[in-house]
Amino acid sequence: MDIILVAGLWMGGWAWYEVSPALEAAGHRPVPVTLPGMGSVDADRSTISLADHVAAVVEAIDAAPGEQVVLVGHSAGAGIVYAAADARPERVARLILVGGFPTPDGSPLLNGYEPVGAELPLPDWGEFDDADLRDLGEGGMAAFRAYAVPSPAGVVTGIQQLHDERRFDIPVTAVATEYSVSDLRGWIAAGAPPVQEFTRLRDVTFVDLPTGHWPMLTRPQQLARVIVAQPPIGDGTIEPDVDVISARAFHASEGVEDWRVLYGGAHAFFRAESLGHGARLVAEVVAIAEEQGHFPDLDVRPEGVFVKTFSRRDGALSAADAELAAAVSRAARRLDLEPDPSVLTVLGIAVVQSPDARVRPFWTAALGYDPLGADDAVDPLRRSPHLWFQTMDPPKSGRGRTHIDVSVPRDLVDSRVAAALAAGGRLADDSHVPKWWTLASPDNHGVDLAAWSDDSDEAR
Repeated sequence: MDIILVAGLWMGGWAWYEVSPALEAAGHRPVPVTLPGMGSVDADRSTISLADHVAAVVEAIDAAPGEQVVLVGHSAGAGIVYAAADARPERVARLILVGGFPTPDGSPLLNGYEPVGAELPLPDWGEFDDADLRDLGEGGMAAFRAYAVPSPAGVVTGIQQLHDERRFDIPVTAVATEYSVSDLRGWIAAGAPPVQEFTRLRDVTFVDLPTGHWPMLTRPQQLARVIVAQPPIGDGTIEPDVDVISARAFHASEGVEDWRVLYGGAHAFFRAESLGHGARLVAEVVAIAEEQGHFPDLDVRPEGVFVKTFSRRDGALSAADAELAAAVSRAARRLDLEPDPSVLTVLGIAVVQSPDARVRPFWTAALGYDPLGADDAVDPLRRSPHLWFQTMDPPKSGRGRTHIDVSVPRDLVDSRVAAALAAGGRLADDSHVPKWWTLASPDNHGVDLAAWSDDSDEAR
């Protein structure tokens, strides 16, 4: 879904430089808008009005390919996106107002600012409250001032013009930043004029994001998680912060020698003498998971038990995974289950598409999968291979292609490649070795044997 991003005073589309990649990684299309007059300090702002800024957001809505968009408005941008939603209520799935309020009809966009001629420059920092500046720091202040552009006086003093009461039916999320949700609710109950439009909205969700007035600069990842959690993008659940670690850092942890980092997380297999023998390890793992509050995937077979641990849906790891892995290995040794990393293999399917074809919606519908990030799709219960979608460039008309990705441990990849070549395969591309080997079967089907995930130093 298109997520149209509108920053407040003194900011352009640049303000979302860390939020936008996070939204894209979650599978959405961020559209940061630089409003008229905000592209350069040298721009002529003398004739720019509030209506011009609203029209720019409406234009972005009209340009969106989908049926609906999500509008995100920060600070003064909250009033601007509210007016754009009034102009296109049928196209707006949700409004997310970050540190700002919906400006009612007939009211000025802002109060308390005095423009200098045709524009309002960024004031000295001393004119802001400490709460506004929380988490910004000296470096953030310096960067903000370097990129800041004066806002047009005609926007700051402009009078809001609204016409369509269907705007009251649009779901709204109000994100409290330098103030709290409790503060905002109190102001609404007390009849404070700037927030009374909230009383006319039929569906409002309040979310705390404790930081200063510019969370896209001070807490961009947290802000992105709040955005993607809001329906209809998400289910309302905001993912917690996770301090992720790399595969190399995981392997450097004590007691994880039995484990390998493959697609989807860290994996281990413990051989059992019987199904009952394996079930005893399962009971131990359940007790460990309950104690640590960190829950792995388990697959018990008569031959043994597969365990996978991860901290995010994309398989990213944290210190909690290393702690759980070490505890599971200790339990397996107590129960005389032997680790066997040689059987660890995780499959993925790469689907190639032409630049003008977006095939993920078809595959997710056909398989019952969920989108993951910008390019992947996953089984919501993590049973079946994940899919990722690769654009064919240059395009080949009328043709699609798939290949299998095989995620294997680093210490097994050489023997696996040798066995495949001995079985009649050929090395089709070695330009990515030692990350992955591209092999072709005797009938020219492709397989990538990938070892990169097991010793990556990238925390993702």
